[in-house]
Amino acid sequence: MMPELLPPSLFDRLGKLARLFVWRRKSLHDAIVEELYLAGTRHETLAGEHQDTLARLQSLTQEHGHLTERLIATDAELAQARQDSQSLQHTLDQTREHHQRDDELARMHFDSLASRHSQIVGERNAIELAHQTLEQMLEEARTELGEKSAALIALQQSLAQAQDVHQKLATEFNALEQRHGDTWTRFQLISRLLAARPTESAGLTRFRQLLAKDYMAFAESDSSLGAEAKALLMLQSIEQELGLLVGVPDVFKRTIVGIVGGFSSGKSEFINSFILDHEIRLAVGLQPVTAIPSYVLATDERLIRGYSANGGYIELGVEFYKSISHAFINSFSFDLKSLMPFMCVGIQMDPAYFSNICFIDTPGYNPPATAGECSQSDKATAVQFAQQSGAIVWLIGLDVTGTVPNSDLKFIQEIGVEHRSVYVVLNKADLRPEDDLEFIMDEVESVLTYENIPIVGISAYSSTLRRVFTHRGQPLMDYFARINQQSDARKHLESRLKEVFDMYEEAIQSGIAANRQQKLAINGLQLDALEIGGAGLYEKMLETIAKFDQKLDTAPLEKSLKESRRMLDAFTDAIQQTTESLEEEASVA
Repeated sequence: MMPELLPPSLFDRLGKLARLFVWRRKSLHDAIVEELYLAGTRHETLAGEHQDTLARLQSLTQEHGHLTERLIATDAELAQARQDSQSLQHTLDQTREHHQRDDELARMHFDSLASRHSQIVGERNAIELAHQTLEQMLEEARTELGEKSAALIALQQSLAQAQDVHQKLATEFNALEQRHGDTWTRFQLISRLLAARPTESAGLTRFRQLLAKDYMAFAESDSSLGAEAKALLMLQSIEQELGLLVGVPDVFKRTIVGIVGGFSSGKSEFINSFILDHEIRLAVGLQPVTAIPSYVLATDERLIRGYSANGGYIELGVEFYKSISHAFINSFSFDLKSLMPFMCVGIQMDPAYFSNICFIDTPGYNPPATAGECSQSDKATAVQFAQQSGAIVWLIGLDVTGTVPNSDLKFIQEIGVEHRSVYVVLNKADLRPEDDLEFIMDEVESVLTYENIPIVGISAYSSTLRRVFTHRGQPLMDYFARINQQSDARKHLESRLKEVFDMYEEAIQSGIAANRQQKLAINGLQLDALEIGGAGLYEKMLETIAKFDQKLDTAPLEKSLKESRRMLDAFTDAIQQTTESLEEEASVA
């Protein structure tokens, strides 16, 4: 216990306690305890007061800090206010000076206005006098104007009549000018096509001579083949391929891909979706627009050519190429396709997929009746050019049907798919709900399986969006990447030529076998007549049997077979001569 907290009397008692007897220690002890208790109470009281004093001291210290900060801020504000006051006083002094100057200027301006007012009053009086004079002159002018208005109305009526006549004449002139321009365009096209000189090729010339003379004579003498029209179309198609090979050798180094489909299936727009040059687009529309087949291939430089029937070609402009549709062809008095059977368009496309591909954009083979007379040959044209292809991309427009049209099936079977890969594109897929596309693909696959038409793959595609929605089998662009390779032009043409004469070989051999079988049957009939009816019946039947036997002579068919093989060799030699000549020219270049 701290000494200062105990009273002095406690120390005295403690001294006494040491000197007292034991029996008096109890009272002394109690007194000491009471004093100690009182001392503890005082100590607690003093300790509490001490804590309160410390808390007050801390609060006062904080308040002193706040007041010090406020004092500093107040001094800064007072200094800023003092500075602002001085600035305002300076501004007020300047304003007072400006106000004094403005008062002086206002007085000077007022004096000037007063002088001007006096002048204007004088001018007003003069104007009023002039106004009265003008009123008199105006009244005279009104009278004169009334007289001239009647004459003006008459002139306006005459002018309106003259304008009507001029408008009619201008309309007639524009129509004549347009007709003259179209006529001049058609005249230039025909003149250039007729003047186009074919590229010299001895092999091609030989092939054309064989087709025009030897083959036609053979076809007239032989009646074994029932599909002679198909054979002729195939040979003419090979002739066109040879002509194109001579004119554009690069075409038949590529895989020929026929883009086929009915009217409005979107063939041209399908090819457009792969063209990178935005200035060139194959013509598209609701009416038939692909009138003349076009070979479309990827090239570094733009190339547009129209090929004449004699094998020559002319260069065409972009705008003119876009205008060549059924409507343009129908404006001629003859079928332009007989003069310009096909065109070739070289354009920029992605080389990863199309560097070694040549598309054939064919006409729709089932155009509507409103398309014009020239459209009636579209099917034959489409078949002829589709047969040139080594691969087929078959377009079915989903805006018209949800399955395979019967006309498409007949067309595909007519061109034949035995030696070609076929890829089906369900075009305009963006016009159908995506949930329906799988069902449509199931339906198409079912029809193709039933018709025994093998396909590599099938895709639901939008040419306008350039997007494949879904596919079965090989994806569309993977298919293009796979067939994007150089082809052997000679092998391709010889294969097509062999296909034609294989039909003759099969038909003639079948005829020979049939005649021999019938002759065996007649010989058996002779033996039966001799055995059953005797010599009398045999002699009666002998003349008739001889006539049948003469008709069943296989010698003419064997001669036709020999001639067919000879022509196959001759046509093959012409193809080889053409391709070898081109290869030599390429090696020299």
